[in-house]
Amino acid sequence: MDKSERSGAFGHWVLQIGLKYGIYLLFLFIIVVLSITNPSFRTMANASNVLLQVTTYAVLGIGMTFVIMTGGIDVSIGGIMVCCGSVYTVLSQSGMPDSVSILAMFLAALLVGIVNGVSVAYLGMPAFLATLATQCMCRGMSLVLTGGASYRNLGPSFTFFGKTKLLNIPVQIWVIVLLFLAGYLILHKTVYGRKLIAVGGNLNAARVSGINDKMIICSAYIMMGVISGAAGYLTMSRLGSYYASMGDGIEFMVIAAVVIGGTSMVGGSGSMFGTLVGTLLIGVINNALNLFRVDAEWQNVAKGFIIFLAVLFDALKNHMKQAE
Repeated sequence: MDKSERSGAFGHWVLQIGLKYGIYLLFLFIIVVLSITNPSFRTMANASNVLLQVTTYAVLGIGMTFVIMTGGIDVSIGGIMVCCGSVYTVLSQSGMPDSVSILAMFLAALLVGIVNGVSVAYLGMPAFLATLATQCMCRGMSLVLTGGASYRNLGPSFTFFGKTKLLNIPVQIWVIVLLFLAGYLILHKTVYGRKLIAVGGNLNAARVSGINDKMIICSAYIMMGVISGAAGYLTMSRLGSYYASMGDGIEFMVIAAVVIGGTSMVGGSGSMFGTLVGTLLIGVINNALNLFRVDAEWQNVAKGFIIFLAVLFDALKNHMKQAE
């Protein structure tokens, strides 16, 4: 092997390592740099604030990992959040018991998830267009129900999840830990998880092996719907209010977090731990932009750049796999 071949092989190896572990190294690098350059970043209060800010991203990232692992995508999640929130708000404001209002909220999330799942898995509709349509319908319905108004003074359960601490750690953070643990076990330690990965990795081979691919794909969207309802609930708990623009544009940052965390857009590979790291990375970047008082307009530019990098990262990984 001559010098140019050795150089090329070394470059290929470096690229592989970078694509495999780059997200973790980048996360640690940003943490170290921010800790040195901004003393406010390394306080416990700020760490808790970052974790609370990413709770919505984290919850949605769990469901989005399942959907993307099948080779699909769901852009309706922000619409489901606000629609379910409006269902709860209208019922609660009309005097319904809190438990009934919450149940109706999650039933609405389940219904939208079923519509998405059936549309994609059984009717063969393109996932992006099908979920975009349900997003528009959900946001429109939320405006119909609430008239675009904001509401405060939510039910007692919202106060509990939004304000209560356990071992001096907010309950919402404990909820995220439990949900990620459950997501990890389902995806990596169950027959269902193995079937889902098989469907995303090679649909034809999965069918030949007897896997009911339509059921698996449909269930992923149903799960995403219910999780979106939970994300809406946690968001309203944290803020103590409902507002009509809740979840606006959140789907793209969630998809970016999942893809940055290593889940392939073409399906079949990814991990819950990677999604967690991708979510925390985006949360830390958002926090840094706020600490350094970056204008809102430039924050949008930064978020767009993050999404671009996520797509580029996934494209490079897929190119490397094809080259092998």
